[in-house]
Amino acid sequence: MSQEAFYYQVQMQEEYEMSKIKEFAQQVRKEFMSSEDLYCCYCGEHQNGASCCGESDFVPFADLYEDMQDEIVQEELYKYEEATK
Repeated sequence: MSQEAFYYQVQMQEEYEMSKIKEFAQQVRKEFMSSEDLYCCYCGEHQNGASCCGESDFVPFADLYEDMQDEIVQEELYKYEEATK
């Protein structure tokens, strides 16, 4: 196998893995959107009975700003990645 063919194969594998990660992130977001769990609208912490950042305003995931949703999904992906190492 030539070096060029090798690099092409590696690039294709990386693109495949990235597409799988993107699909998984979309699946996680979809599950969170349909969940009735509540999150702090200031810090994004999941409601667990105690105050997280001193505020007490909790909303469903779907009502959070998109950037906060992205952070929560990224945290979930990170937890998954750490658990599967």
